[in-house]
Amino acid sequence: MSRVFTMPDLGEGLEEGEIVAWLVEVGDTVALNQPLVEVETAKAAVEIPSPFSGVVTALHGAPGGSIPVGAPLVTFDGGDAPASPVGSGEGVKATPPVRKLAKELGIDLASVAGTGPDGRITAEDVRAAADGGRGTTEPAAAGSTTTGSTRRAIADNLDRQAAIPQVTVFRTVDCTALEARRRELGISPLPLVIAALTRTVAEHSALNARWNNGDVEDRAAINVGLAVDTERGLMVAVLREAANHGIASLADEIKRLADGARSGSLTPAEMTGATVAVSNTGTYGSEAGTPILSPGTGITLAIGVIEPRALVVDGDVVARPACTLSCTFDHRVLDGATVGRALTDLVNRLENQQALGDLPA
Repeated sequence: MSRVFTMPDLGEGLEEGEIVAWLVEVGDTVALNQPLVEVETAKAAVEIPSPFSGVVTALHGAPGGSIPVGAPLVTFDGGDAPASPVGSGEGVKATPPVRKLAKELGIDLASVAGTGPDGRITAEDVRAAADGGRGTTEPAAAGSTTTGSTRRAIADNLDRQAAIPQVTVFRTVDCTALEARRRELGISPLPLVIAALTRTVAEHSALNARWNNGDVEDRAAINVGLAVDTERGLMVAVLREAANHGIASLADEIKRLADGARSGSLTPAEMTGATVAVSNTGTYGSEAGTPILSPGTGITLAIGVIEPRALVVDGDVVARPACTLSCTFDHRVLDGATVGRALTDLVNRLENQQALGDLPA
């Protein structure tokens, strides 16, 4: 009996996926849930498992080609037959680009020790294995970690978002209390800022709304999109239900999502559904910026670098750690006065030692 497996819907709003590499060939016998193909979408690189067991009779599409959701992907014949081994290093932790590199270099991933997070095999691990373990630092071949579809998807998103009437407002924050609290907790400032932002958004619910087909749509859950710089371009990982996390949990989740975005291991669901977004531009030394809205959000907050600045305190000019917050908002959903009041509350919360201490640890 012939069965056709079509390209599945891999996430919210995704219409197609680009084939990175086939993990099976025509004539292979595969088992249920065995990886069939590496696919890259606008959101993530993923392996698609087989929904059937059987013999592969046709592969629909070539590496580099795009397959629309619902179009034929693989045709099978028969079922319930035992699988034959395919691919390289099945069961090991490695992203599709790393698997592709291993295949190109003739490296069996099962024989490579991973040095990445949770033992994940990195491209450097594969190159070191190909170099006889001598630790080569030669760069990967052009295109080995970035595909055209990802860059095009990022550009398309920016084109769409830039068409939105958006305005950016700025505020300077005295970070004396923030720096003291984050040193006390042994964390970076980001979890504290997100915790304070979440509390502020809960009090100013209009910030969590979005423009949806001509209407303002209110949303209860506060899902924070985190801008992450990766080898594949700027990705947005989504920290869901941020109001349900304490500061320590936020710190753990931020690290997990950032590591996943950089390794390409996040699922499409972990990269969609943001209601507000945060970009930590200070990690690159930027004092301030004008962030573009992330898809589906009403605001994006950029956090500039924290460094000593001349501030006026009780009439005197003193050097204190400070940063600039830049808040871009969708003017179809929000007015400047609404955002200004919310931003003032956020700044007051970040500057107040007691308010920072009241945030759940």
